[in-house]
Amino acid sequence: MAKPMCHVMILFAASTCPAAVQAQAGAPSGDIVVTGTRTPRTVREAPVRTDIIGETILTATAPRSLADALDWLPGARSESNCQNCNTTEIQLLGLPGAYNQILLDGLPLVSGVAAVYGVEQLPAVLIDRIEVVKGGGSALYGPGAVAGVVNVLPVKPLRSGIRATLDHGRLAGESAVTGSAMGTLALGGGAVSVYGQAARQPGVDLNGDGYTELARLRQWSGGVRGNVAVGAATRVALDYQYSDERRRGGNLLNRAPHLANIAEAVDSRVHRASLSVEQRLAEATTLTGVYALSHVTRGSFYGGLGDVAVDPAAPGYDATAFAAAEAVSRRQYGATRDTLHFGELRLAATRGAHDVQLGVQYRGERVDDRNLDAGGRFLGTLSKGSFSTLGAFAQDEWSLSGAVRLLLGARIDRSSVLDDVIASPRIGLWWSPSPPLVVRANWSTGYRAPEIFSEDVHVAVLGAAPVRVRNAGGLEAERADSLALGFDWRPGWGSGALTLDGQFYRTTIRNTFFLGEIREDAGGLFQLRDNAGGSTVTGAELNASVRVDARLRLTVGAAWIDARYDDAQLVFEGEGRQLFTQRYLKSPRWNAIGQAVWTLSPRLDGFLGVRYVGPMDVLNNRLGVIRRSPAFLVADLSATRHLPVGQEREIDVTLGLRNVTDARQRDLEKGATRDSDYVYGPRSPRTLFVQARAHF
Repeated sequence: MAKPMCHVMILFAASTCPAAVQAQAGAPSGDIVVTGTRTPRTVREAPVRTDIIGETILTATAPRSLADALDWLPGARSESNCQNCNTTEIQLLGLPGAYNQILLDGLPLVSGVAAVYGVEQLPAVLIDRIEVVKGGGSALYGPGAVAGVVNVLPVKPLRSGIRATLDHGRLAGESAVTGSAMGTLALGGGAVSVYGQAARQPGVDLNGDGYTELARLRQWSGGVRGNVAVGAATRVALDYQYSDERRRGGNLLNRAPHLANIAEAVDSRVHRASLSVEQRLAEATTLTGVYALSHVTRGSFYGGLGDVAVDPAAPGYDATAFAAAEAVSRRQYGATRDTLHFGELRLAATRGAHDVQLGVQYRGERVDDRNLDAGGRFLGTLSKGSFSTLGAFAQDEWSLSGAVRLLLGARIDRSSVLDDVIASPRIGLWWSPSPPLVVRANWSTGYRAPEIFSEDVHVAVLGAAPVRVRNAGGLEAERADSLALGFDWRPGWGSGALTLDGQFYRTTIRNTFFLGEIREDAGGLFQLRDNAGGSTVTGAELNASVRVDARLRLTVGAAWIDARYDDAQLVFEGEGRQLFTQRYLKSPRWNAIGQAVWTLSPRLDGFLGVRYVGPMDVLNNRLGVIRRSPAFLVADLSATRHLPVGQEREIDVTLGLRNVTDARQRDLEKGATRDSDYVYGPRSPRTLFVQARAHF
């Protein structure tokens, strides 16, 4: 415990290289947030603590994806789950990515299939800010919101113009390029925007074994957003987005996947669309109807030839062994189709001291995951299912006085895969005993139904053998209770130069879903998802921000999280021995972040950010060991030059270095027998980047 605390204290003490995020501690108290209660409130007045990742992080660090941006939030982090294809999850409260719900402008359009690579496919040009609420959110958002909610809020320009971004990064001697643009036409009472983004990243081998640690990527996305007033009381919004991504990891990237020793290849196409109509019924009453659709088609390959020579001229080449391996490998292709429908009707009204919301929601998803051979011939069905949830919710924000507000809410859901109705209540208290101080207390609930999740359709690879996931018979829903107690203190010293906030939380989960040890039967390698009793997450966060003067702002934040099962779980069995763990794997206890933002001149800003990730337990299935990882200290440095080119026109150029310390995993698995799941820590090596942004 001493070493993590030492690193955290260094971050708190080093005022020349601090800071947390543009989260609650660093966000201006007047910023408007919507995710916690779906009622617009300032950060300070929101009864549910809401963290913001805004312009400071999105500009200074030039994140390439949603996951990169969330690394700057205490109590949240991104983690790569595959050495071959780099599928990435977002952890909240120390829990895996399947425990949180990702929203796009408040809509749950990232399905279990899309979540496998979805956090890297959202166009950066579209993101205005990211709001994060930790803790159970099923009372408003339904199934999946156990650890919290991540809401990606898009840019909503109100005037005609063009914005464009070009980003070039240099990592491990290779170049990665991303370009995006958005054009907006203002209409009477609304606007229409058209946008597009393209990205290319080469496959990168970090340990010289001929196998990639960063997959080769080719991405393209585009879409149109529009909103318009139809009369004095009606507003209509339409959104459509298409993305196409081709991802290839392993070795021999220019060969067909089944002719490589190890290959993970995924070609995915995603269509998302939504239509909403908002009708003002009275001065403080609106009725909103929404229909949204997400459709994913995906071709995939997980596997390979294994540890055999593939070059006929190579020493040790065995034509018979190669032919036998190829006969197996060519049968490891897949095709997945996933369609999600979402509908909502919501009434929001203010009556005296009450802000009330009433609504009904429907969410239906159909998944069909098939096994094909190299010629596209159907071999069998891997996963197939339809899941639907019909829910109704009610919420009341009751202002008892100017200093006290009470939040009451409840939701009932009928899931097609559960026998009983699920009830998800919540209660919260907002109290301001004095102008500088706000105290919050919240109890909320969450649940997950036994559906098809992201880990079911992303197939781990041990050596060249795919490892699939199966649900145990009689799998019961997970249920969670979350308690959060926090404060927000903004004394008037120096005209609000200091802010301090903190939060304690505890989440208990019943019927925890657990993926057990890797097993083998006639169908191949698999892991069984079963209920594993209960688990508990206990944690605390502390954030501080100081405006030293008009030119320099320092912020710092730290989180301690302990995520553990009530009983030790079996994670490995083989060679006459067993491995058990009571702690969640790849879940570090300590996480700390610091940042300093300088305004060196009206046209030049500087940024220094530091992230600390504590040690974590990681399972290596090839060796049959649980290893304790080292801690990581990651630093980012950048400078942004503002170049005005006319009235309301500007070009910003940012030059920076990500991961200055090149902090990353050093014991990477090697060769064709590697365990692709044995990967942890910072996801990218040291990267020099330059980004240009134009606003006209």
